[in-house]
Amino acid sequence: MRRVRFRVEGKAVPKARARVVTKGKRRFAFTPKRVKEWEEKVKDEASKHFDAAFDWPVVVSLIFYMARPKSRRLDFWVPTTPDLDNLEKSILDALNGVAYTDDRLVVAKSSSKRYAGPDGPYVQITVTSVRDQRSLSEYSS
Repeated sequence: MRRVRFRVEGKAVPKARARVVTKGKRRFAFTPKRVKEWEEKVKDEASKHFDAAFDWPVVVSLIFYMARPKSRRLDFWVPTTPDLDNLEKSILDALNGVAYTDDRLVVAKSSSKRYAGPDGPYVQITVTSVRDQRSLSEYSS
């Protein structure tokens, strides 16, 4: 088993639906610029930590540290938007081809949204390779 842990500084950007533009009879779908820039930032940081993408099952753990709004109590968990699944999707797509050869290899994942401390917002990413089913059992409940 091999574990790679790193963090990406900055406010996480959730995956947005592809925008569709029609020109004549042709339709074009594109990813919004903000999402594309965030995914590039994640990919660039991940590439510093991976010599080669895993080509076997992996477990991914994501902790999104979000900025604290001035108007809310200082809770631990973040019950507001953006949705956790959309935040996950932008990270998982960005790691494709860098941390793992294809996102179908992600066999288990965990994620949470928490308020950040004085360091500001960032994402803590952990990718653990799982070479056999026995090592996967430690991640299941």
